[in-house]
Amino acid sequence: MPGPAGLPSRLGFTRRETGAILLLAAGLLGGTILRLTGVTGDEPPDAAPLFDYAASDSLFRALADTDAHGAPGPRHASQRKPPPPPGAIDINSATRTELMRLPGIGEATACRIIEERTRGGAFGRVEDILRVRGIGPKKLAALRRYVTVR
Repeated sequence: MPGPAGLPSRLGFTRRETGAILLLAAGLLGGTILRLTGVTGDEPPDAAPLFDYAASDSLFRALADTDAHGAPGPRHASQRKPPPPPGAIDINSATRTELMRLPGIGEATACRIIEERTRGGAFGRVEDILRVRGIGPKKLAALRRYVTVR
């Protein structure tokens, strides 16, 4: 039976290749022993610095309140919807801006109200606003105390 020196030559390895294989095996064995014993040399520092989440949250809020070009978005303080008018407004003569002050009425709905009264004639009663696409019974109930027809 051939000894250990004869095995590499039987497998077709040269003396240099056998040395390289033994060196890799020794490195693998040494690394495994170090890992199992816990001696790695890369112990964590005593205390990791705390991350300031408040600063990142305020930055996130500021970025969320802007559009893709950095302009203030709809939730920006200067862009907030003004409170509803104190008295009822006439939906037959109200401007787009006045209509947009009503609860639940945005720019698109205000434009549709103006289009409908231009195309279909003046609203004869408050309920006629239901002709406008996007205004249903629930929205009418929310608007009723703020609108009138003269």
